[in-house]
Amino acid sequence: MRKSWFHIALLICIALPIMMLFFLDYYNLEGYNYSYNVETNSFESWSNRYFNESFLFELTWKGRLFLLVFLWVILIESAMDWNKFVDEKPTNRYIIIASLVCALIPTIYVIATNFLGLDLSILQIGRGVFGVRGVTAENTPWDLLFLHWPISCEYIVFSFFFIGSIILAYKTKGLKILSISFALLSGIGIAYMFDTIYPFGVFRPLQAFALPTAAVAAGILDLLGYPVRLVFPMHSVESALPSLTVQMGGNSASVAIAWACAGVQSLLLYVLIILVFFKKSDISAFRKLAYFMIGLFGTFFVNVFRVISIIFVMLNEGNAAGMVFHNTYGELYSVVWIFLYILIVGVIQRFLLVERIKYSVHRIRSLLGIAKEKLISRVRTLIGKP
Repeated sequence: MRKSWFHIALLICIALPIMMLFFLDYYNLEGYNYSYNVETNSFESWSNRYFNESFLFELTWKGRLFLLVFLWVILIESAMDWNKFVDEKPTNRYIIIASLVCALIPTIYVIATNFLGLDLSILQIGRGVFGVRGVTAENTPWDLLFLHWPISCEYIVFSFFFIGSIILAYKTKGLKILSISFALLSGIGIAYMFDTIYPFGVFRPLQAFALPTAAVAAGILDLLGYPVRLVFPMHSVESALPSLTVQMGGNSASVAIAWACAGVQSLLLYVLIILVFFKKSDISAFRKLAYFMIGLFGTFFVNVFRVISIIFVMLNEGNAAGMVFHNTYGELYSVVWIFLYILIVGVIQRFLLVERIKYSVHRIRSLLGIAKEKLISRVRTLIGKP
């Protein structure tokens, strides 16, 4: 325990702001209680319904559930290589203090944004510097500025200072050990931030992936016998989106698919996580390429399946249930798939399944060859030929 105190303290510092947010979120004690007034060009006091009317640790888009997933993964990664952290523990007291202080900054950030007025500055930066939209066409507060922007900032701040604390403590060795957890946290933060600043598919390089996803989903629905109509482009705000309309009995469901809805963020997250996984593993270049391509296609079709699932929920339970599924359960499809796929690759490599399959196939072919020769020899004997 004496040898492990530093890493335990570091993990506590990392867990502290997440648990604090969980408490504040559950009891609706959060800040950001301001709305933007277009006429006065200023922020006014307002009870933020986006934070106060939902428990954001239940949401995956854009919510805080992935903070808990990150915490779970970093604990698993730490446990798997605990001895390495003990061996690499810094001896310089100034580095130890700097690392712990860096890990505590997210806690200070949570306190400052919820109790010390930093939330107003964050909203002003989002509105004034990045142009995040704060008012709808009906002149009501928009969740882009008053929910998505604060959540995106949380992920970015947490990622930056947690990674900084690990680098200070263990240099790149610690970052390599904890690479999957930090790839998850920073990847989610970047995806959220992009979609907050460029919502509704405005960022065209990523929006290009939405049409293939919609087309494959339409093709599968058509094969299943559902009347489906794919429309492109359907103009929404400043963007052109593919739209799917599906009918079942007397019900109809329509969805417009932006790049985030098409699961592009999960493709980027897959690429990020699988690359750091390959860096940690001893796998041949050919197998890495094969595993990468199989996983990439798998992630794409998981996203297609998620779109189809949302449509089925809307057809059977209504649009409101479809949005709940989209925001709460839909993102779990790709995350569960990514970690399951990495586990499958790890099992294949750990137990040499490819080699064993090759050996089994070779043995079967050899046995079949021997049986064939014996059969030919017996037949020749019976007909009296040498």
